[in-house]
Amino acid sequence: MAIVLGELLFLATLVPLDAAVYNWIECYRGCESSRVLSVDWPLGILVILSLMVGVYLCLRRAWYEVLYGTAVIVVGGFLAELLKTVFERSRPSSVSPLLVGNSFPSGHTTSAVLLAGTLAFWLIRQRLSLLQKATGLVLLGSCVGAVIVQRVYLMHHWVSDILGTVPLGVAWLCVTLSQSKERNAFRPIVLACSVLGVVYPLFYYVPAVRIHLPSVLSMVREPVVSFSFGGTATPTLLQGAWGDNGQETIGSITWMQHGEASIAVPLQSQHGYSMRFSARPFLQNKSFACYPLEVSLNKHPVRRLLLSRGWREYELYLDPAWVTPGINTLTFRTGVGFPATSREREAVAFHKVALFAENKQ
Repeated sequence: MAIVLGELLFLATLVPLDAAVYNWIECYRGCESSRVLSVDWPLGILVILSLMVGVYLCLRRAWYEVLYGTAVIVVGGFLAELLKTVFERSRPSSVSPLLVGNSFPSGHTTSAVLLAGTLAFWLIRQRLSLLQKATGLVLLGSCVGAVIVQRVYLMHHWVSDILGTVPLGVAWLCVTLSQSKERNAFRPIVLACSVLGVVYPLFYYVPAVRIHLPSVLSMVREPVVSFSFGGTATPTLLQGAWGDNGQETIGSITWMQHGEASIAVPLQSQHGYSMRFSARPFLQNKSFACYPLEVSLNKHPVRRLLLSRGWREYELYLDPAWVTPGINTLTFRTGVGFPATSREREAVAFHKVALFAENKQ
């Protein structure tokens, strides 16, 4: 708990780490690895193992162990949801946390730690060989590690979310499992349920009392150039395969059709800029998405991005050698492998583009 409190107090110092890891993953992320990690198989394995152990204990009529272990996992999961309501922190998504949920703590990571920790506690107490116990612990630890990699690699959570979630789950396990055989073992669980019943409605129905935590998306800088799509877009700035405007949960948007589309961006001086833009690929259903979008500045290739499902904010660095004082042409191109549909011409929805001056040379 001391580790968790320390991280919350100094969370702003970890924001640059979150940004660095996020941008590194965005640069080197691959479609095949994303496809494999997009399936919740590690958490599924832990759930199946828990059910198997539960059935085994029921057959042995070890009702107390089944009830206590279930209470530890379920109540611990609800406590994590309570903290996620108490702490408002933006996920790596351009959509408001009101629609996609807050980022800290990570619900998947909490569930993995609670399931694996409870199973490990039961496993250690069995009459098994050291090799069997070690094999089981490695399997449980590998599943937790895979869940953590999933949440960060698929950009559902920041690294600092995981750094706080793991010790938080371990702290709950230490408090509860260490007293599993004592007479008043259920006291921490009953106390936690009482807190949930009183505190959760307060923070859920009164957003003003929630605690705001810093994140990469909340550390706002003043942009040199900012351009919003949709109803406020200036047609003379847009050229190429731009389609219809529209409204979505994120706000006003403009659809880019398959092909190439560009924006005229006025820049007064020639030095480095970082560019952030919010976009999502067109999907007919909630299927897996990893679609290539090529970005160039004044015909110089900047990067080939892989767009994920849902609204995301992407950040690119624009080399000063490619910048021209005056009007610059920022071009987006749907790359090879971007799916084309016969009924719909839309490819990518854009919400906003912003450029920030950088000291980087």
